[in-house]
Amino acid sequence: MVYKKLLVPTLATVLFFNSYLNADEIAQENTETSIEGHVPVRDREMDPEKREQMLRSRTAQNDEETKEQAEAKLPVKNANHRLHASQNSFMLAPRQVTGLGVTLASHNYGGYSFPINCHWLTSIADSGRSLEIEDGSHWEVSPTDAYVLRNWRREDSLIITPNSSWLSSYDYYITNKTNNSYVSANLFVGPMAFGPYSHWIVDIDYFGGHVYLENQMVWCVSPQDNYLLKDWAVNDHIIFGLYDSWFSPFNHILINVNMDNYVHVKQY
Repeated sequence: MVYKKLLVPTLATVLFFNSYLNADEIAQENTETSIEGHVPVRDREMDPEKREQMLRSRTAQNDEETKEQAEAKLPVKNANHRLHASQNSFMLAPRQVTGLGVTLASHNYGGYSFPINCHWLTSIADSGRSLEIEDGSHWEVSPTDAYVLRNWRREDSLIITPNSSWLSSYDYYITNKTNNSYVSANLFVGPMAFGPYSHWIVDIDYFGGHVYLENQMVWCVSPQDNYLLKDWAVNDHIIFGLYDSWFSPFNHILINVNMDNYVHVKQY
């Protein structure tokens, strides 16, 4: 303990650490309570060799696309960790090209077409280390990015994109569409099971590579990801994301909460 290293411990110091430990215990209790009714993340383990294959192939794919982008001399403009007053257009993090022609997939809810890849912020933990989105899922934020959340507000529009960097321990970027800043994040608590804003699989065509969801949407999976689809199952819960690439027609991702992985898809 840190206070044991102090040469002259004071009553104030002892009280501080007592309150700190109590707060930590309370936070732990609240965390345990809050996951009740949520879909567990990675409740089915992926084969380690297959996960290693997935990480290698996606890093290689990311490197290849970055190279093609450079060779094509496409204008690059990244989203920023910091918010600048001069920013007036939305850019994905962190590999984004000006004028990228991505159309957000949408679904008709009662006559209103809503972009399903666009999430919204519902809460930020007091510690600044995690956030919650509309489906009830919680995302752990990188400690180096926690300060960015100071500028985020409830109901800000958010987009989730994959982080393919081999060096990063965080699988995704969450970009705030409202103020054009982003954080690195990992999913650690799943959405509410069969909740009003949750999505889940109702059928899978393993041969044709199609995923059918409860909202009647059908998604075509990239042939490169069919080896991952084989492990997916009916009732697995899904979180939508965007794949920001010039070169792939599969410009969205489906994040499987139960398997803790994702596939590249296009709307069928």
